[in-house]
Amino acid sequence: MSAVRFTSRALTFAAPVAAAVLFAGVATAAPTQPLGTAITIGCLNQGSLASLTSVAAHPGPDEEHGIAAGHVLFSTTQAVWPIPAAGQVTVAWLNPDNGRTGIVDLTGAYPNLSAMVDTGPGQVLTTVFGSVSLASGPLCNSTPATGGVTVG
Repeated sequence: MSAVRFTSRALTFAAPVAAAVLFAGVATAAPTQPLGTAITIGCLNQGSLASLTSVAAHPGPDEEHGIAAGHVLFSTTQAVWPIPAAGQVTVAWLNPDNGRTGIVDLTGAYPNLSAMVDTGPGQVLTTVFGSVSLASGPLCNSTPATGGVTVG
């Protein structure tokens, strides 16, 4: 076997192993994962018949955003203009990998609500529900948004 052929074969097998060893210690933050959109229908909102609120989960560990391992930052943002004057959003979650469960109200100024939750690592199943109120109108309930997030 020629030296060139031997070197080529050796690199073919050794390069993936070397890359895995070199980059094994590099940690990357998990991306924010959308959980869906909560819809409020039939509640007049400044001329609109519906309001939409996007719900997302940002799993840890993520040092840049201050999210520890085993934690999730649940958050909401407006999905479409116009937005309600106020809202209350609740997240019910279940981590079947470790048996933990919980219900947490998101806090902040609507529509930018959030809460940090210690779910522990694993696959976390969620249901997000709530209500909105308008400056001059009734309190209206939103359809639930469901989803899952993998927490490290």
